[in-house]
Amino acid sequence: MSGQRTAPRSGDASGCVAALLTSGPLARSAGAALLAAALLAAAPAPALAQVSDEARVRAFAALPNWTGIWIAADGVMNDLGLNGRGPTGVTDFAKLLLVRGVPYNAETEAKIAARANSNDRATAKECGFPFPFVMESPWPFEFLITPEETAMIVAGREIRHIYTDGRAHPKAEDLWPTPWGDSVGRWDGHTLVVDTIAVQPGTLPPVVTEQAHFTERIRMTSPDRIEDEITIDDPAALTRPFTVTIPYERVPGLDRLVHGDCRENDRNPVVDGKITITPP
Repeated sequence: MSGQRTAPRSGDASGCVAALLTSGPLARSAGAALLAAALLAAAPAPALAQVSDEARVRAFAALPNWTGIWIAADGVMNDLGLNGRGPTGVTDFAKLLLVRGVPYNAETEAKIAARANSNDRATAKECGFPFPFVMESPWPFEFLITPEETAMIVAGREIRHIYTDGRAHPKAEDLWPTPWGDSVGRWDGHTLVVDTIAVQPGTLPPVVTEQAHFTERIRMTSPDRIEDEITIDDPAALTRPFTVTIPYERVPGLDRLVHGDCRENDRNPVVDGKITITPP
């Protein structure tokens, strides 16, 4: 640091705290000075930038209107309906867009085959969906769009944060795999372009590694339809990048998102290595 001190911008919380710690009586504390330096170093550049109310209103006005409640319209998940019961009582999950045609390499194919023959799959219970499967899950969801971030709020209680304030992904030492990874984005007109890394491998498709890189282009194609074009690049698991487009349709007659809990009233205990059904 150069030792020069600049006055904090009005409304800049990090700058105000730093100013208090580096001037006046608090400046005598070496710990306070170190804390101030840490605050300034840790705060991302977008967080330190002040935007006037007028500019922020203009930024809001430029954003698309994706209000409403949406559900994957892939012919599988939307057939389940909001009650999770398809018209025939049988759901063919092999028809999922994130399952069909994925170009796995030989090593990944062997891993998938071994998992299919394992009893772990027969007794597994999934409460919550990771990325990218959450983008084709049976849960309805809604978008919350601000200039700084687009949040996807899912009825299964997952929230996906896509930061659009100009920040980059965290440095390697501050990044670790999570079920939803780290997502940053930008607006290309009314198309949201998203870059996601550090996704924790799970049991749901597609089967990829921690090194997978995801690129999305999310856009509204009609008043009642949104599409997400996802490209997955993972040389450790795939023979080539895989691109799939997942459509979403507006859910009619639903004016609020009701969060569910798949563990509530669970009547499927695992007994002797098998999932059973307990009468109501």
